[in-house]
This record gives sequence, C-alpha cells and structure tokens, in this order.
Amino acid sequence: MKVEMDVERLDEMLDMWRKSVDLQLPMMDDFKIRMMQNRRPILENLVQTGTGWTLMLSCMQASEEDGELAALKQRVKQFVAWAAAEIDALDAIR
Repeated sequence: MKVEMDVERLDEMLDMWRKSVDLQLPMMDDFKIRMMQNRRPILENLVQTGTGWTLMLSCMQASEEDGELAALKQRVKQFVAWAAAEIDALDAIR
C-alpha cells in the first residue's frame, strides 16, 4: 500500500492545537475560560493524539530518504513532549 500524507496540514494541526491551548488564537472570552478550566484534560487528549500519531508514523517508511519523514516524526515527538511538560507544570502548582 502506498499512502501520501499532507505533512503541511499535520504541521498546521499541531501548531493550531498548541496555540489554542496557550490561548494564542482569537476566541471568545467564554471559550477562553473553558479552555483554562479544562486545560489538563485537553492536554491529556493531545498527549494521546500525539502518541497515536507517533505510533502510526513509526510504522511508515519513506520512499525517498530525504529526511522529511524523520523530521515529521521528530516534530510530533516534540509536540507530545510539550503537552506532557505542560501537564507536569500543572502538577507542580497544585
């Protein structure tokens, strides 16, 4: 099976998820409050999602060795590490 992945779109999703959790995207005040109230479960869901992406990407092989797949894997791992670190930061202030 041969699959083509829209790497740019995945990068945009990771960036949007991160910016939304950090309240860096325009949103209504009520929504910002909900994002703050639910920061932990949102981050936990992002860790799960990123971990799933990591698992899926680990099953892939690049048809060309240009380093693009390895770079994508690294960006997803960094995203998961960021979300996990944010959860740790919440734990530290409890």
